[in-house]
Amino acid sequence: MVQTRDTEEMLEQWGLWVVQGSGVPSCAVVGYRPTPMITDDEALLLDRLIARLGKRYPECGEVILRYYTSGLPLDQLSRKMGFSKEKTRGLWKAGVAWLDGALEHRREAA
Repeated sequence: MVQTRDTEEMLEQWGLWVVQGSGVPSCAVVGYRPTPMITDDEALLLDRLIARLGKRYPECGEVILRYYTSGLPLDQLSRKMGFSKEKTRGLWKAGVAWLDGALEHRREAA
């Protein structure tokens, strides 16, 4: 199921997967993109977890979604979202930690 990889690395690969249209067709971008190194099962699992995160902590989920699918650095993302750099960084860290915990729970259950 989920390999024991770094959560941030998995999120980066998930972002590529989404942008390439493997996930949400409306996010597909024309042009060259590196091939995502993530299975569809792993990407769909992350999709579900990010959706749960967004329901529970909407701002956190939105920062994670936008950061990993836009390619923008956190400081530019914070301006786009109307948040301070500190708030955006805190939401990003909290989101990654929440997802890491959810993935770890699934790893232990497997």
